[in-house]
Amino acid sequence: MEHRILPYCWVCERRFTTANPPGPEQEELHHIIPRAAGGTDGPQVSLCTAHHTKLHKIANRLSSKKPYFDLLYGEPADRQKKILWLAAQVYNAFELTKDDPNKQTTVLLTLDKGMRHKLDYLKRVYPNLKSREALVVFAINSLYQKHFLE
Repeated sequence: MEHRILPYCWVCERRFTTANPPGPEQEELHHIIPRAAGGTDGPQVSLCTAHHTKLHKIANRLSSKKPYFDLLYGEPADRQKKILWLAAQVYNAFELTKDDPNKQTTVLLTLDKGMRHKLDYLKRVYPNLKSREALVVFAINSLYQKHFLE
């Protein structure tokens, strides 16, 4: 599949607030092969927030072998087909890469203002670490070395 960057959701065809003329939906670009499974440069598709969330919930249920049909309730058959196709792409990508030793894991951290300030102060102490991510990786490696390699 090629990029499907559209002024409307690929699933429900409701227009985005950024479209001309604007519509009611917020646009989210979805990597058809998730970035965490190697899809950083692959095709993307424009989705509304609701359908982007729904496809990932279905993919998660596929992974855990749980039923997902309730998430499709009320969706017309053509939309169900598109959502399930996208969810299957996510599921398959993770299944194919789950044992790959080179696969990176994305970790989302929610930091309050105080924690962000602490990271920013630590970056001054370690100026060679250019980002918060680099500082967190350094901290993990340092703690691991202290507790397991000494």
